[in-house]
Amino acid sequence: MDFIAAVWSDLTTPDRADRARKAWALYQSENGVEAENRIEDLISDLLHLAEVDGHPGGAEGVAARALRNYEAETGTWPEGPAEVEPTGRFVAQMRQTGGVWCPVGDGDDRRTVAGLLWKAMQIAGFHFSELAAHTEDLMKGHVLTSDDGFEIRVIERDKS
Repeated sequence: MDFIAAVWSDLTTPDRADRARKAWALYQSENGVEAENRIEDLISDLLHLAEVDGHPGGAEGVAARALRNYEAETGTWPEGPAEVEPTGRFVAQMRQTGGVWCPVGDGDDRRTVAGLLWKAMQIAGFHFSELAAHTEDLMKGHVLTSDDGFEIRVIERDKS
């Protein structure tokens, strides 16, 4: 599916690691390269930054979204929507406008499931500053349509 390629890029784990290598090198140059200065320290400091700068959900929200992004980026995407069998109460879905809905993730908490769509919303053209408001809209059952021709929604899984 073309829109899956747009949402889940072709970058490999080494490609993504190289994007962060400069930040890690700068962090080490400022704080030393001793054994006790681990990458966990940089991540922890970034979570403190998220809290201080007021990122949506604070450190906990950023950490949860980062882990979901990491897991999504390292996993393999199924060939089509029929291969994913959602088990949670709510399902996050997206499609090209008018196309077939494809599940992105699922769970039992509507807010958490809506959060699974943050990366997809950004790649579909939604602005980061609007994602919290869009999450609220998704929780209310709205279908979001991007200027780039994508539709995104969270629905209650059919229990039949």
